[in-house]
Amino acid sequence: MTLTGPMPASVGQEALWLIDQLNGGSAQYSMVFAFRVHGELNVAALEWGLNQVIARHGALRTTFTEVDGRPRQKIADELILHLDVEVVSGGDEAVRRRLDQEAGRGFDLHAGPLFRADLLQTADRDHVLVMAAHHAIFDGRSLDLLMSELREFYTAAVEGGTAAVEPVVAQYADFAGAESDWLESAESKAQLEFWRRTLDGAEPFRLPGSRPRPAIAPDAGETVEFEVAAEDVGDLIGLLAAERVTPFMFMVAVHHVTLARMSGQRDIVVGSPMSNRREVALLRTIGYFLNIVALRIDSAGDRTFRDLLRRVRNVSLDAYENKDYPFEKLVAHLGPRRDRRATTLFETVFSFDNASVDVDVWPGLEIEPVDTEEATAKSDMAFSILSTERGFRGSIVCRAALFDRATIESLATEFVTTLRRVTRDPDAELTDLLADLPTNGPASSGA
Repeated sequence: MTLTGPMPASVGQEALWLIDQLNGGSAQYSMVFAFRVHGELNVAALEWGLNQVIARHGALRTTFTEVDGRPRQKIADELILHLDVEVVSGGDEAVRRRLDQEAGRGFDLHAGPLFRADLLQTADRDHVLVMAAHHAIFDGRSLDLLMSELREFYTAAVEGGTAAVEPVVAQYADFAGAESDWLESAESKAQLEFWRRTLDGAEPFRLPGSRPRPAIAPDAGETVEFEVAAEDVGDLIGLLAAERVTPFMFMVAVHHVTLARMSGQRDIVVGSPMSNRREVALLRTIGYFLNIVALRIDSAGDRTFRDLLRRVRNVSLDAYENKDYPFEKLVAHLGPRRDRRATTLFETVFSFDNASVDVDVWPGLEIEPVDTEEATAKSDMAFSILSTERGFRGSIVCRAALFDRATIESLATEFVTTLRRVTRDPDAELTDLLADLPTNGPASSGA
């Protein structure tokens, strides 16, 4: 492969590179995705399509080199992926073991490649496409782009004609190169000042764990999943419209009540991932565009859940306006790290997303996503909510060294109970919500 000269890494990439240097190539930031493929699969067409996507997006051909103690991106002119077919017997349990194995594999950021794919054959007309990428080159939006383009290239290969894909007008390296200029801009300085004011005096949030914190908490994660059916949340759409809030804002408010109950704190800072694809041209670019913003919510002056919901709306809108300032730069400005795995801002992360279509149709195929479980924890606690046609699916991933499974299950149940209650009665008093909640049955969970 012929390589271009090293290019600047983004601030986010530098942070992940440093973590990788400290952790010795762990799987902490490996992202694994899997899709069931039902039908007469043309393996050659699928492999060709994957290589077409790789050729379009430089991020998928990226590795890193060190120059003067800092990482630089090396983007290969060409990277050819060979899609091996692995016959797997033993049904879903065998597939799950294989996915767990993939989740435990790290990446070599220097040697690469940082994107890989395998094809598991479980029956004559059934396969599982397994893909993995290092977070330094990939994010959730990137997966949507990859699958959309792969569908078009596969269709073109099996039916003839030209793939219906839009030109890629900006590469991730363009974003990384422009980021350093933006950091010198007046807008960047204004955002930094906003975060200084917002986080001034914030106390670290400490959710009581099941065990004392070791000097360095291992990355091994414990996951609990739960579901909330649409009929259990009543007229949520009406409430959202009346208060002019998004589902994300509503769930952040429920999350705050849950944490406040368990911790006794009312002034809580949580992290939330947001996309920083500032330019329209980057909307169709694969790469690592996530930034973590700090949502500081102090409910001490709020009387009802509706009051809290309005506060969360204002906090969220302000965060949206200032979401581009890189999190790692903010941490550096506000204070040094206590240790290599903890920030001075938060150790609890909350995310919300809308589920993609359950089943996608390709020529002669049905493509269905497979849930993959995170093997490592990137923070003390990561709380994720996915909106689906049938309601909401949630997961809590905690550091196993800090929390036992019973504690996490209790947290999931408390969240679901709070969600059901405030949907029925948004004017519920916060003092009542923060007291012992009557349970409406356990959360529907599994992991």
